[in-house]
Amino acid sequence: MKISATLLSISTVLCGVFALPPKIRSPVGTQWSVYNHTEGCSPAACEYGFNIAWGSSPTDEPAFSTYCQGSDIAYKLQPCQDPAISSNEVSGFQNVTVVVQHFFETSDGAGHYVVGNYTFEDVDGNYPSAFGIQQSEVRAVA
Repeated sequence: MKISATLLSISTVLCGVFALPPKIRSPVGTQWSVYNHTEGCSPAACEYGFNIAWGSSPTDEPAFSTYCQGSDIAYKLQPCQDPAISSNEVSGFQNVTVVVQHFFETSDGAGHYVVGNYTFEDVDGNYPSAFGIQQSEVRAVA
C-alpha cells in the first residue's frame, strides 16, 4: 500500500514538473510578408535587409512589423529592430535561404518560437524584393 501511494505521489509531482504549456493555435502553414528585400555582396560577405510583417490572424501569434538586416557571415540569427524577431541569410551555390524566427509569450507565460525560411535562386544578383516566408515550425518552452 505504501509503495502504490508513494508511486502515485511521485507521478503527480512529475506530471506537474514536466507539464507542457497549453496548446496554441498554430501559425504553421501561414506566411509572414517580406518586402523591400535588398542584398549586396562582396568577395568577403553578403549584407541583407528587409521589412517583415505579420498581421492579425486566427492564431495566437501576435502581429508585428519590423526591419531586419545583417550579414551572412554572422552564422547565427541576428535580432531585428523588434528584438522578438531575428533573422539570418545563408548563402549557397546560386541560392540564398532567408531564415526568420519569432519569439512570443502567451497569456499563461509560456514562450513560443515560430520559425520559417524561404530559399531563392541568386543568379547574377537577381533576387526577389518581396516574398512570403512559410512558417514551418513551432516550439514551446515552459
